[in-house]
Amino acid sequence: MIQRMALAWVGAWLVLAAFVIGRFAEEALPLWYLARPLAVAGAVSLGIGLGAVWLAGRHAVAAASGAALLVALPLPVVILSFAAGIIGSDLWRRRSGHPVESQRPVLILAAAFLVMSGIRMVGVVDVSSPSTYSDDAGGPPMYVILLDGYPRADSLAQLGIDNQPFVNALEDRGFDYYADAHSIHSRTQKTLLAMLTEEAVNDDPVGVAELRAARSRLAVPPGFVAVDPPVGYVTLSHGPRIDPGGPNDFEIELVGQSAVGVLAPDWAYGLLLEGLRDRVDRTLALLPELAEPRVFAHVMAPHPPFLYGAEGYAQTPRWCWPDCGLFTNFIEDLGISREQWGSGMAQQLEGLNERLLETVDELLARHSDAVVVLFSDHGGRTARAELDEWHRSFLAARTPGHPGLFAEAPRPDVVIRILLDAYGDAAPGS
Repeated sequence: MIQRMALAWVGAWLVLAAFVIGRFAEEALPLWYLARPLAVAGAVSLGIGLGAVWLAGRHAVAAASGAALLVALPLPVVILSFAAGIIGSDLWRRRSGHPVESQRPVLILAAAFLVMSGIRMVGVVDVSSPSTYSDDAGGPPMYVILLDGYPRADSLAQLGIDNQPFVNALEDRGFDYYADAHSIHSRTQKTLLAMLTEEAVNDDPVGVAELRAARSRLAVPPGFVAVDPPVGYVTLSHGPRIDPGGPNDFEIELVGQSAVGVLAPDWAYGLLLEGLRDRVDRTLALLPELAEPRVFAHVMAPHPPFLYGAEGYAQTPRWCWPDCGLFTNFIEDLGISREQWGSGMAQQLEGLNERLLETVDELLARHSDAVVVLFSDHGGRTARAELDEWHRSFLAARTPGHPGLFAEAPRPDVVIRILLDAYGDAAPGS
């Protein structure tokens, strides 16, 4: 019984792990994104294995492996292919005179599935991570906060949103607001690549291969510690980083394609939004507590999905997820109107702006000389046809001793370079 249970667990885990690794190989993700899904696969496989032993007896391995397939990817073609493999193996064993045994061919098929997924993964893994941190950077504490997809005030006004009270509150705290801020690039990875390298970066659409190549060059700025966003292909590497917890885009995709996403999408959606909202809250609460003097934090807000509502929690309907990505932002893809998008953004900003001001106050209470930059990588990207709006970015900065520091170039791609020129290079030994 114990052996059968162990083999059923192994069979289920091989299938789930192969699925996870196979999906990983198709994306541009950091290696550590595998840890939690594989751990969850182990726990789910244990439950599947126990159930299979109880319900299927000597066919527990085949039952567990089939159930794992149903959990991971509940598509008829997948299940039929796996069943055909088992039936074919049994027929061959019958004709060859061997006793019919389902567990060995099932385990061999599952292991082969895992090996093939692993082979595909090898070519996309980047494990290099040279440190770029120095705790002797010099100069004032520096907090650079990327607010993904934060629209400019004029873009918000076109949606009927008055963001001036937030701007006024920042100015009362010593910030300069750059009403003409604009991004050369309309995509996050393009903006980051231009910001963190000396490369000339175009703004063309990208495929997975280019995302992988770009992510390998997205290094944490010298002297900084990075706080991760929940999106793998724009997570910085080659330096110290902090994961504030909560779901990431890879885990969200796995949930959406699984039986949970298919059978209980509303429940799964609510849990994922709660996790993403907690991640934003933890990131902002974490900044004043960090001992490191220079921090680059990427906050995946106010970019959809909209996480905050009138009472502090998400009011956003599920719209197109899981048939579309959870971070989909175009109204055409979401299947909603501009009015619905604007209403969601208004509530999102109401919750986010309040939290941002609380964080700024805590930072300044701890470091009265702190440099704080709030900026976005691109505009809200509300609709596909509104190309000009894509480039209207947000920029507000508190730069003691250097008022109007970004006046000549209010763009995200030069934020780090201008800061380091003004306050001293953060490279080790500077």
